[in-house]
Amino acid sequence: MAISTLQRLGNTLSLGQNHKQVASFTIEHGVIKLLVCRGLQVLDYRVLLANPRFFREGQVGQVARTAALIANVLPGMAGTFQRVVGAVPGFQNSLRLLELPRAGGLNPNVVVPQEASRAMHVSLETYHLSWYRRPDRLDRTRWLVLAANRRSITSLVDTARMAGMGVTTLELRPFALARAINQPDAVIAWVAPDGCDVVIVKESVPVEHQSLFWGAELVEDAVLVDRLTEIVGRTIAAYDTTSPEGPLPEEAPLYVCGSPIGRTPDIARQVAANLQRPAEELVPPLECPADFPVQDLIVNIGLTLREA
Repeated sequence: MAISTLQRLGNTLSLGQNHKQVASFTIEHGVIKLLVCRGLQVLDYRVLLANPRFFREGQVGQVARTAALIANVLPGMAGTFQRVVGAVPGFQNSLRLLELPRAGGLNPNVVVPQEASRAMHVSLETYHLSWYRRPDRLDRTRWLVLAANRRSITSLVDTARMAGMGVTTLELRPFALARAINQPDAVIAWVAPDGCDVVIVKESVPVEHQSLFWGAELVEDAVLVDRLTEIVGRTIAAYDTTSPEGPLPEEAPLYVCGSPIGRTPDIARQVAANLQRPAEELVPPLECPADFPVQDLIVNIGLTLREA
């Protein structure tokens, strides 16, 4: 099982003429999302509503019942689900761009987990860690460190297995989102019924990520605007304070996306206005029907483009 980052890490997406089939699978609180494409052509998709009691903090709590819902719809879908790309669910996952001294004899397999434990407050007992070296700066080495909650991974893999799907690759949401918008520098706020992720993309790579979990309570639009404004502003401020490259450019666009935004698009415009950032529309490079729910399936789209 691979926990992957962006394909061609650090480069904008290059879309070829690949016509192989790609199936993707994501889970949110009370919602299961499936997408099948051949190359960039949408073959089929489903947005399945499930009993919210089956979920806990964005993860599957009742695996067998959730898997049964999926197993019921798979036979009627176009394509196959033998090789599936999935997004690690929940709001417990994180990433961080860490800087370490450039010194001879420094073993990243030892030092990076130690520094990740200190800076990211994660334990190898509960998190799967992976790291990728970024271009060095002066006398420092830079490492992009990913921390995926092991329980989150298990909840998705077990659900897929019981439903008859073969998950071969898992990815953190920030990378799927960065690929879906395909912009070198941007701010992304992805919203789910029970929380949100905020991602800063620099040179096409997520370099800052914060999550906010607010539970299954019904959130009014005005409250959602305030919450998104606060956490997006806080994430940008954190990046501006710690980034060796300096602050994020003011012209970097803001993408506010996710199922709640599909129902109320004005939320995105209000958040962008509050933050005085240009708001951008999602324009995924897929061949899809006119009524294709882009906001619902934006993470799935990013997973699909990983294989395109």
